[in-house]
Amino acid sequence: MSQDIGEVGVPACDLPQAEFGRRVKRLLAVQARERLDAVLILTPVNRYYFTGITASNGVLACERRGETAFYTDFRYLVMARRRLEIMPTKKLWRASDEVAALGALGARWRRVGYEGAIASSRFSALKEALPKVEWVDIGPRIAELRAIKSAAEQRVMRAAVAANDRLFAAVMRTVGPGLSEWEIRQRVRREADRIGQGEAFATIPCIGRNAAECHHEPDGTVLRRGQPLLLDLGVSVDHYCSDMTRTVCFGAPPPLLREIHRIVLEANRKAVRAIRPGRRGDEIDAAARGVIRKAGYGDYFGHGLGHSLGLEIHESPSFAETCKTVLKPGMLLTVEPGIYLPGKLGVRIEDVILVTADGCEVLSSTPRELTLSA
Repeated sequence: MSQDIGEVGVPACDLPQAEFGRRVKRLLAVQARERLDAVLILTPVNRYYFTGITASNGVLACERRGETAFYTDFRYLVMARRRLEIMPTKKLWRASDEVAALGALGARWRRVGYEGAIASSRFSALKEALPKVEWVDIGPRIAELRAIKSAAEQRVMRAAVAANDRLFAAVMRTVGPGLSEWEIRQRVRREADRIGQGEAFATIPCIGRNAAECHHEPDGTVLRRGQPLLLDLGVSVDHYCSDMTRTVCFGAPPPLLREIHRIVLEANRKAVRAIRPGRRGDEIDAAARGVIRKAGYGDYFGHGLGHSLGLEIHESPSFAETCKTVLKPGMLLTVEPGIYLPGKLGVRIEDVILVTADGCEVLSSTPRELTLSA
């Protein structure tokens, strides 16, 4: 159950076991539709999504003519048996024994679902251990399951986004001219531990012309009055990620910065107004991209408009020119148009939205104004 994050950070809290049980039932429905003898969940994030267990070694195995069980080694066995109520936990192997153990377990399997994202070396070893198996990549089906956030997930995501708003406000109370990008990054990290359970990703602080680099690595560049500060930051709350970018200026912004910020904000707002169930991801991207192209800066917006997020900072679907996915209620995505002028400046404004039954709700509440007092 999600908890209130206050002035002192607390350990991450898991969702109720019933939530994971419902996810497993949906996975079993995929297994039935695909006529799979077994499904193997091997990657850490998907293992957590279906079990709520965090472990460096483990396999969730769903057998059509057997049982659904979580297999792990001695290091995690006691913890998993204590916490995992929806299925048995079995001691079967060390990490180095995985292939041999699955080979013995799956002697009668002929059609097996797996995650296409696993390492090629691991997949090659599994194919060698189970030479009679037809392997079916169900990664896209799992991504579809994760794309629609349940009511419980939405509550945690709301808490994560609200914590991110508080994180930005707390950092801005201590940031001003004279601080370097690296010092700003340190302050974000410290506050993220206090407000949540650490950063959702490595914070991106960009000062002046460095903001033209979308994913700039923070360095010793010092903030001066009249320069833009682009700050992309996120905090983790109960295993779920938040994400937000604001571009601000201490003191009077130069005319070019003011104009670029105005265009990016217009693109952000137009995209938000276009979001509703039934529309495709590429259509929302086009709504924002059209504003920027019309203003003459189309060549300076080189990334997609946004991405889904949840247990990972980048999930599916996305707002991108290539995304044909139809939006559905319960999807959570970012809207983050930007304009990046090499050698001059960069502006990005990013919010998290929730697709609702008749449109969308903007969860990010941090103001989008450019000018801050120093």
